[in-house]
Amino acid sequence: MLSRVFLLSSLLLLGKNFTAAAQTSAPVESVAPVASGETATTSRPVLFKLGTGLIRGAEFSGYAGVTVPFAIGAEYAVKPGWNVYVNAVPGINAGGRQNSFDRYKYVYLRTVTADLGVRRYYNQEKRRQKGRSTGPFNGNYVALQSSSVWYNSWYYNRGLQYDYSTLTALWGMQRRLGGHGLVDAYAGGGIANDRQLYHELIGNTYSYKYKRFPPRLDLELGVKLSLVF
Repeated sequence: MLSRVFLLSSLLLLGKNFTAAAQTSAPVESVAPVASGETATTSRPVLFKLGTGLIRGAEFSGYAGVTVPFAIGAEYAVKPGWNVYVNAVPGINAGGRQNSFDRYKYVYLRTVTADLGVRRYYNQEKRRQKGRSTGPFNGNYVALQSSSVWYNSWYYNRGLQYDYSTLTALWGMQRRLGGHGLVDAYAGGGIANDRQLYHELIGNTYSYKYKRFPPRLDLELGVKLSLVF
């Protein structure tokens, strides 16, 4: 009887020691920390945007009515800190009048803008060390952007016509707003080849003509609110 009790006690003690050893030697799976401000959306290499704001194409005037731009875009992270992006921005006009006696209101496509650019997000590591939001689409940036604009004048009924192009250097900041919101504010300057009116004397008559060169200086300032996917 005593031998059986001693054997049972030895087996229980051996099993307890084996369990403790297994728990000690079992590898612990580590979970990589997620940077502040990153979500499942921002961790992907591409971000799709749908937004509007005070950007190129917005107009607020009397006879011309109100033109609201809707920006449809995508931003792709090529490598850490370097992104390329493209935007298509149709501008929808409402309330335009041909003259003060015109009672009709029109809703039509007034402008189309196409943007293509490259961004460099900087100081990501410093922001991370200070506990600020970081990620492939979040932070301060510098950018080089080319834009082309097509314009539709219903007064002349010609449809969309090429208007001008720009090449602009920008500084901006892009921040997340909740899970699917984004604010992008930027400012900069560059050159544009828009048409410039000039007079040419032919005989005794002045002729009105347009030229695109030399290009003029162009300033860019905008704030855009977007939903991201």
